[in-house]
Amino acid sequence: MAFRGLTKKGADYLATRLANELAVEFLKVEIGDGAVVSGQNPKNQTSLISYKKDVRILKKEQENNAINLTIQITNDDITQGFYLKEIGIYVNDSSSNGCLYWYCNEDNAQYIPAKTDSVIAFEIDIRMEVTNSDATIINWSGKNTWINKEYLEENYTQNGGYKGTAQEIDDRVVSALGKEDGKFPLTEAVKGNVYYFPGNKKFYICKEAQNRRVSVPDGNFEELSIWENRKRLENLIKYDFVDKTQGTRYTALQFEKIGNVGHVFLDIPSGVSNTLNDGALLFNFPEKYRPKTFNLKIIISYSNGMTARTRYDANTGNLYILSKILVPESMYLDTFYFLD
Repeated sequence: MAFRGLTKKGADYLATRLANELAVEFLKVEIGDGAVVSGQNPKNQTSLISYKKDVRILKKEQENNAINLTIQITNDDITQGFYLKEIGIYVNDSSSNGCLYWYCNEDNAQYIPAKTDSVIAFEIDIRMEVTNSDATIINWSGKNTWINKEYLEENYTQNGGYKGTAQEIDDRVVSALGKEDGKFPLTEAVKGNVYYFPGNKKFYICKEAQNRRVSVPDGNFEELSIWENRKRLENLIKYDFVDKTQGTRYTALQFEKIGNVGHVFLDIPSGVSNTLNDGALLFNFPEKYRPKTFNLKIIISYSNGMTARTRYDANTGNLYILSKILVPESMYLDTFYFLD
């Protein structure tokens, strides 16, 4: 059962403020996911059925005895997603928690994902009746509010040191990035196009074409930022080396990596090779040098080009020899591989 309007306590509060020519004092806004059950009158609500979090008031616009409150909903502290069914606006009265003045309960609820899925922020405008006196918002400073372009341009841009509009600021960002092909939510997405997500103020490139509505960036989109690209480049050129020869019976056991490419060099002297039985552990790949897969043979320095098969355990990083070497010759493994 959908409902939007003043509660009975809210109507009583308004009548008292009107009689005394006092302004309405807004205290807080809450959201929840509770549903109104059959036979329950939403006007009788004094609190939300299933509270989830407080949300911020972005701005208010009042004309005579009508006011429009713009609230901002984010998932920046949501650990488990939920359907937004309830909105409650409280006013300041004699009670410690305030009075539920205006209440909304929707049948067609919007899903709010957890922060771990993607960060979102959007606004909802709510219009309601107040007194003719200028309504106030108790303890509101605007701190931690996500300001959009329109609000920035209307309230701050012309008052700051920069003389341009918010659109011109946005154009500078797009110019630095190189392109912008649209903003979330999308009705479809083209592979290779760049889209802006206002929820976290970041740009994303589409990796696979999407012939569907996309509200927030998912696994088919990759974040574009100077910081992310810098991290990728640093990882690409970074070189690491570790020598694990000491403590073994080998002539050499060394590991290297550049980006996501690893290299191992193993040299087993002849006096050791013929002591390796079936299933013997050759070595353990260091944690940061472990391959995705490893199914290579060890070359035996023998005139007929003999090799010995190996088995890699991805869970432990261990590499085993699968068959005993009958020829007393040295063996070596010198190969590149992709890191896990």
